[in-house]
Amino acid sequence: MALRVPQSGGPQLFKEGYKNLQGLEEVILRNIQATKEMSEITRTSFGPYGRNKMIVNHLDKLFVTNDAATIIRELEV
Repeated sequence: MALRVPQSGGPQLFKEGYKNLQGLEEVILRNIQATKEMSEITRTSFGPYGRNKMIVNHLDKLFVTNDAATIIRELEV
């Protein structure tokens, strides 16, 4: 009895924009890109003139914070 592998075409299992990366170089490049995006999100919340961010999490709860740890924790990473 052979194992059946489902074909794509039905509902997607992954979020929009999902990519399957293989190889060490691709993984490293993706991690660098993700780190740059995270720094862009949190950059304006640092310093004496740091701005607040409004975040709506997966439970539709609204957070207004300038704490980078809270911002990263509430994002879907």
